[in-house]
Amino acid sequence: MSKLFSYILGCCFLMVGCTDYIPKPKAYPRIYYPERNFTEIDTDCPFSFEIPNYSKLVPYAQDHEPCWYNLMYPQFNATLHLSYIEIKSTADLDSLTEDAYKMVFKPHLQRAEEIIEREISDTAKGFSGLIYDLQGKTATPLNFYITDNKKHFFRGSFYFNTRTSQDSVMPIYNFINEDIMRCIRTFEFKL
Repeated sequence: MSKLFSYILGCCFLMVGCTDYIPKPKAYPRIYYPERNFTEIDTDCPFSFEIPNYSKLVPYAQDHEPCWYNLMYPQFNATLHLSYIEIKSTADLDSLTEDAYKMVFKPHLQRAEEIIEREISDTAKGFSGLIYDLQGKTATPLNFYITDNKKHFFRGSFYFNTRTSQDSVMPIYNFINEDIMRCIRTFEFKL
């Protein structure tokens, strides 16, 4: 009787234990952040700023616009798109600032939970601008422009190169955001 009871009990455990398999949720890989060191960029363009040593400044297309660059973050599969335009008149400046505004608000207004505008102003260096922080499910979490309001206009837009979910890339974005803020703090127009 004891063997029969053990057999029946074992079968019951197998039947109860063999339910549908429920997979574990996907985990996010561990992120190794590089040590921060910065180098001033060396180009023939009328601006300079510091970039992190783990990024790479690549010309966008020499025949298109000579002072357009992509600041690549290969380790994080992200890019800061940078463009420089020479201002020829006050109408150009108005058009460029309006374009920067439209590039932020038009495609992202419905998807962004909030768009925060922060002013850039450095009277010692003679420039001003705006930083746009986009919160929510947007393609780009950060845009900015810097201008001396006379001759120079510089714009930046940050993107991850693949579709991401906000919670998975937020630590990476916060890390890179510190680098972008340093680029802005060290930015200067050459005369």
